Amino acid sequence: MKYCMIEVAFDNKKEANKAIDELLNKRLVASCQMLESNSIWNWKHEREQSKECIVLMKTKFSLQSKIYNVIKNIHSYDCFEFAVFELSSCNEDYLNWIESETNA
Repeated sequence: MKYCMIEVAFDNKKEANKAIDELLNKRLVASCQMLESNSIWNWKHEREQSKECIVLMKTKFSLQSKIYNVIKNIHSYDCFEFAVFELSSCNEDYLNWIESETNA
């Protein structure tokens, strides 16, 4: 797997934008999409609900540890989502764009 999409849920837009800016400035991701979400989850045997910002990041699989460390320094949750999905496409131009916009 060479390319991936990483999904992270943030508590608010300010926190998400801070992470996005740093990741793009360091060229660790080619792009990010921020979606607003009404999230519901179990935490320490209690049901919680909140509005969150889901950020989808397109990048190289080899950069996930660096991305995780950037987000860990910004994120306010004790245990945050960091889901990695294989990203493939028959559109070679799209994959080449991810390659050219991220650092090795």
